Amino acid sequence: MKEEESGLEELMRLSRQFTRQQEEHEAREKQRQAQGKKVRGVLQGLKELNLDMAVTQLKAVARPEIVKQVSALKSQENTETLRKLISGIADELEDKLRAVQVPKADATALCNSMRTLNILMDLYFSMQ
Repeated sequence: MKEEESGLEELMRLSRQFTRQQEEHEAREKQRQAQGKKVRGVLQGLKELNLDMAVTQLKAVARPEIVKQVSALKSQENTETLRKLISGIADELEDKLRAVQVPKADATALCNSMRTLNILMDLYFSMQ
């Protein structure tokens, strides 16, 4: 009879130990998930800060439609729109540079396009 009680006590002890370990594991998993949420929140905040800084910089040199398109990136997860915008500006700049004989007003527009492209490229790579 004592062996049965001893075996039952051992089984109960192991059951309690298993339950405690499982609870500890679940607590660690919840903590890990909470930390993951915090990290994702910080990364999203940095992305938004980068975007806000880029929009501020672009307002001085970019056309309004570009500023509007970049501002709209806040609601997008991927960078496809930004990639297309950069490609379009690069193509436009290349076309303008082919006509090398430029008056001063056109030279300013070229410089602004180049600055816009550089700002957008910085933003693009910071979002990767």
